[in-house]
Amino acid sequence: MKMRSTFWGLAGCALALQICGCGKPPREQPDTRSTIQAVINYSVAPWDGPAYELMIPLPKFDQAPSPFIRIGVWGNPEFQQPHTLRLSGETGPGESGSASFQPVLDESLPEVLTGTISFANLKQGLPVSGSFDLSTSHGRTFTGRFQATWGNEQLPYIR
Repeated sequence: MKMRSTFWGLAGCALALQICGCGKPPREQPDTRSTIQAVINYSVAPWDGPAYELMIPLPKFDQAPSPFIRIGVWGNPEFQQPHTLRLSGETGPGESGSASFQPVLDESLPEVLTGTISFANLKQGLPVSGSFDLSTSHGRTFTGRFQATWGNEQLPYIR
């Protein structure tokens, strides 16, 4: 008898949570099955030299009205063949770049992303295409494909 009342008590709690919406996980992942139109810019910083900044807009989703992924690729490399960069979330020597997520571009704190970004090609002045598989430390994941056009001219830089 006690086992049956425990079962029905748990079932009732589960039903109540489901009805009020408390039991379902929030939809946190944007739909990125189609190719996203992105922008790649030349960038530079005195402490680490020339770089690229790839800006990938994401579709709106729960708690992210204007979401973006920002990827920095350091050193202005060019890849004639497919190439994958592994981003550890660290910024020390030997790192090839960094990535972050912002629910509202330039108005919310960036979350560090780790994972990979793969380029089908990366040549200055030509469209850049590739894919990304990134995640936050809290388990939010972002995967998709992008096609990027250049948004600015190469910046002069003297070291």
